[in-house]
Amino acid sequence: MAKLAALILVTLVLALGIATAAHAYDPSTPQTPWTRLSPDERRILGPLAQDWARLPGFQQERLIASARRYPSLQPIQKERFNERIRDWAAMTPEQRRSARETFQGLRRLPPEKQHELRERWLRERQDHEGRARPSPR
Repeated sequence: MAKLAALILVTLVLALGIATAAHAYDPSTPQTPWTRLSPDERRILGPLAQDWARLPGFQQERLIASARRYPSLQPIQKERFNERIRDWAAMTPEQRRSARETFQGLRRLPPEKQHELRERWLRERQDHEGRARPSPR
């Protein structure tokens, strides 16, 4: 389960583009109340509504930035974004903690190893999705 949680986190991070220097970890970033989000931001980030007040300000800012980029995403990117954010919202705090720890370990790897792991994960995901689909009759 921890592996799945880590994969969800990695894909969410990649989908959201939150691993940028512009949105670096800064615990002093103030929180943004849910009510201050625009209607579109609330709609896009809806799966996180119940957890919003517990997120640190810097994570909220990353998510708000991602919600603002959402309209410019391609349809397949929007679908992935929605899937990943729903998956993340459904995770338990322990699963999220485990995923964060795994992600931090992945970030310490050399870029070529990160690429290798990402390619392997994509192949496994395609294999899994292929098995999950019913065969045509």
